[in-house]
Amino acid sequence: MLLLAACASPLPSPSKTPAPDPSPAPSPSPRPTAAPQPSATLESPPECVSRGGRVVQSELLDPALPRSLPYRAYIPPCAAERRGSLPSLFLLHGLARTDSEWDDLGADELAQAWIASGQVPPFLIVMPWERLGLDFELAIVEHLIPHVEQVYGASPDRSLRAIGGISRGGGWALRIGFKHPELFGAIGLHSPAVLVPDLFDLRGWIQPIAPADLPSIWIDMGERDSQRFELVELTGLLDEQEVPYSLNRYPGEHVEAYWAAHLEEYLKWYVLGWQTLGPGSD
Repeated sequence: MLLLAACASPLPSPSKTPAPDPSPAPSPSPRPTAAPQPSATLESPPECVSRGGRVVQSELLDPALPRSLPYRAYIPPCAAERRGSLPSLFLLHGLARTDSEWDDLGADELAQAWIASGQVPPFLIVMPWERLGLDFELAIVEHLIPHVEQVYGASPDRSLRAIGGISRGGGWALRIGFKHPELFGAIGLHSPAVLVPDLFDLRGWIQPIAPADLPSIWIDMGERDSQRFELVELTGLLDEQEVPYSLNRYPGEHVEAYWAAHLEEYLKWYVLGWQTLGPGSD
């Protein structure tokens, strides 16, 4: 089923909702790196960019799965020209949300605006729905990723594939990304709600990974977020294992308005390593 094509005109920056003065919260001792910024433009966008992108709403049917896996995918312009080399970004929703969450936040419209202006190369956004009765990790790793490569032309290169999520989706991104580092070059944790018992298992996932093969890590959290105390334990464990990460603290709580206000920063970080590809190039 096809939804409306993404708008090609640049979007205004999301307005940040004012937050009350944050109450004191435990401060982790991270080794943060500065949040990256994409360059203004790459080169003149190719003609195929003018076709615009589209959002597809579909379901993955596989006899090996107990039920179908619904998902949305933003298919960028020039996808046919870049088949086999398209970067892909897997974005996971929070608890009690669906595959519409990142779509509703405007991730596809923002990607389309940047691609159309030549700021970033075309890339796929895949937004699966964590459906009851499915092993979400297995469904993504063994079924959805190969499906996206076959149907939409995503690159098999881990450096051109990233995973991230909001709240519970951030917990899934942490688990899937560290258990399968051969698949993902970057992991984004946006107000992560770490899944039980992953803080106990994380050391065992990290230790076999060679330092050069560690995915890039982004973490952000609102200063009044209900998950802020658990974040101390997560960042402490990453420090113990000498895993570099970028920690970003902002005013705000565990709400949609917070994630909408920082959507641009999230996408800028994910696409930074893909900018050297050039728009529409192979």
